[in-house]
Amino acid sequence: RRVEGVRRRRSSARRKDARAGVRQELDRCGWVEKDVEMKLLTHNMLSCNIRGVQNGFPMKIEADQVEETQVDFDAEFLRQMYPKLEWKAFKDAADGLGVSGLPDECTEEMLGDEEFLRAFHHALLEVHVEEGWLVCPETGRKFPISKGIPNLLLNEDEV
Repeated sequence: RRVEGVRRRRSSARRKDARAGVRQELDRCGWVEKDVEMKLLTHNMLSCNIRGVQNGFPMKIEADQVEETQVDFDAEFLRQMYPKLEWKAFKDAADGLGVSGLPDECTEEMLGDEEFLRAFHHALLEVHVEEGWLVCPETGRKFPISKGIPNLLLNEDEV
């Protein structure tokens, strides 16, 4: 049991380190914790941490309810977030939610194009999964999304 507890703490520490840059950007923009719900920004940071899983990213989204909310446009925030994203996972998730207008590949030069930035902004920040599931790509294990909050807690046998 101690080994499991140590593994859980290490995994948690790694996730915290990986999210530190994103959280700094969110803090800079004045976002609060309730703003960081199951948006595609959040999805791009999540992976399945079941014991033995080698390929836990990206998780598939099975959405039962998707909402769109208007968020103030901030081109600088988007430019800061772009290098932190895994573009293919982001694009595939956006396509799966019916969001169009994003290119298959993205380059840093595109970050100067207002039309691209608006489409990027919409997909990244305004599309919100309210109810549904995140599915581990390797095991097929489903994690619920309820009221916009993904629950990635593991069962004892998965730790």
